[in-house]
Amino acid sequence: MDAILDLFSSFEIDEQTLFLGMILVATILIVFSLAFILIGVRSPLKDKLLEIRSESGSQKLKKNRRLDNTLESLAPIMAPKSSKERETVRHQLMHAGYHDASALSTYYAIKGVSLVIGLTIAGSLYFLVPDLSNLNLLMAVSVGAGLYAPNVGLNRMVKKRQSKLRGGVPDALDLLVVCTESGLGFNAALRRVADELMISHPEFADELDTVCAKIKAGIEMSDAFADLVERTGVTEITGLVNMLAHASRIGGSISQTLREYTEDFRDRRNQEVEEIAAKIPTKMIFPLLLFIWPCFFIVAIGPSLLALSASLGK
Repeated sequence: MDAILDLFSSFEIDEQTLFLGMILVATILIVFSLAFILIGVRSPLKDKLLEIRSESGSQKLKKNRRLDNTLESLAPIMAPKSSKERETVRHQLMHAGYHDASALSTYYAIKGVSLVIGLTIAGSLYFLVPDLSNLNLLMAVSVGAGLYAPNVGLNRMVKKRQSKLRGGVPDALDLLVVCTESGLGFNAALRRVADELMISHPEFADELDTVCAKIKAGIEMSDAFADLVERTGVTEITGLVNMLAHASRIGGSISQTLREYTEDFRDRRNQEVEEIAAKIPTKMIFPLLLFIWPCFFIVAIGPSLLALSASLGK
């Protein structure tokens, strides 16, 4: 026993050996992660459910289930314990267009991988370039970027998709007014609008298709549109939901209701554009002060100053 202890005490671990050991551990973890992804870890119950679903025609689920199981096993590492925070992230994923049940697990798994990459970059900077100036700042930035990059990416995806959905609302309303006034029922008109917008606004057309499917399944029209607002986060159509619900309760004309709401919506959009245009002169002050005016003074007064300095120098 003493010989073994003396053997272990004879080893000296320097920074290079420690760094190589960390690389070895990271490589082993990556190999095991890839093995779990390729092989998959499933319980017998999940295997049986997968077999039943595959027999019913769900072949796509069978292909993606291994990856989902692996991500579900990795997600608890980064998943917060607060149910409110998880619900907030779930709504953001839903607004970004990810409605799968495994979207939340996938997001937290990606966040964990991103954090590991940030820590690896920080460790590499610490061992490879220890004499670099502002090393602590670069390491903190690397870890912070690895931790918050998925959040920033998700927010950008949400804003981009909501912008596309808002762009399709005016065209959808105009087409819906034309279809309802031409004699089509509201459900048929909504179905026709969804088909027509499939090329120009595919995201909004897909959401309208979901609304049509819900109405066809027996859900109330107002509830289906309320689900649309919650699913997309586009609050601009909340007024349309309220007006349609009121018209369906009192038995009013849906086409007239749509025309009135379309006019109000167009006026509101014009007011928003006018508001943005009114803010432009104020926002242009800072570029003028920082970039344009100094160049103007250099061009206008520079030659005179050069001539004056030459004259005074003589």
